[in-house]
Amino acid sequence: MNIHQFKYVLAVAQKRHFEAAAEECCITQSTLSTMISRLEDEIGIKIFNRKTKPVSITEEGELIIERLQIIDKEIAALQNVVQELKGEMKGELRIGIIPTIAPYLLPLFLARFAKQFPGVKIVVQELTTAAIQTNLKLRTIDVGILATPLEDVELEEYNLYKEPFVVYDCSSNRKKTKTTIQDLDYSKLWFLEEGHCLRTQVQRICEISNKQDAKNTNIEFKAGSIDSLLRFTKVSQGITILPYLATLDLTVKDQEKLQFFADPVPVRTIGLITHKFFVKKGLLNYLQELIVELIEPKLPKIKSVQEMKPV
Repeated sequence: MNIHQFKYVLAVAQKRHFEAAAEECCITQSTLSTMISRLEDEIGIKIFNRKTKPVSITEEGELIIERLQIIDKEIAALQNVVQELKGEMKGELRIGIIPTIAPYLLPLFLARFAKQFPGVKIVVQELTTAAIQTNLKLRTIDVGILATPLEDVELEEYNLYKEPFVVYDCSSNRKKTKTTIQDLDYSKLWFLEEGHCLRTQVQRICEISNKQDAKNTNIEFKAGSIDSLLRFTKVSQGITILPYLATLDLTVKDQEKLQFFADPVPVRTIGLITHKFFVKKGLLNYLQELIVELIEPKLPKIKSVQEMKPV
């Protein structure tokens, strides 16, 4: 058995079609079929049922393919180690980033990062925190950018920055001075929908205040993005709590509606996260240093903070 046979099996498992798999592997269908048949004969197990359309996987084949997927990931990791040792930066870097960070952080560093490594294909995808954790463990992404700590024993965390929360207050009794967690009118507070770690962090702020008044409205709005949250808060004359970077592109008129917290300021910690066996350390170190360099001048100086954990 050899690596080429492994890749042919995985291609058929993905495409469920020998001709399509052969095209993806840049070989003829007869060569691909012959190589897979030789592997099946060698191990004494039929991986595919060729009589079905599309091609189906046998029960024993499912176990073989599961193991081949692990081997394929380890081979890719070995190639990355070799590249690192030789000082080469090639291949692909897959980044997952949560939606409440992506629009504000990516424009700051992504173009410069890509220019530094022209041989690396950078794939970026917006995902929830839970999806990033799952995909890191499956090795379908390499790096996550999200709110930490997660305290997951299978993953490694690298701190980037602490981002303060600010109040966006569109109510008629808005104050111009700094506010405290206890002073907020929670009956007018709007949240993102379930699944966003920002929602749980804002809920933690509410828990600390011990004031979670019911809203004086029969409307239930579940915002899927910060942009939607801002628009609805404005039209309903309510209030919401935002991460600081989300306020930098607001209009001057909207920035007048912002209130900063008095010390201790509630903050969230943003970090990079990888699988504990991640090997592209050169890329990771540069990414961490670049983000820290570019983000620090944009964040306000804070004397004391109160950490809002994502979960």
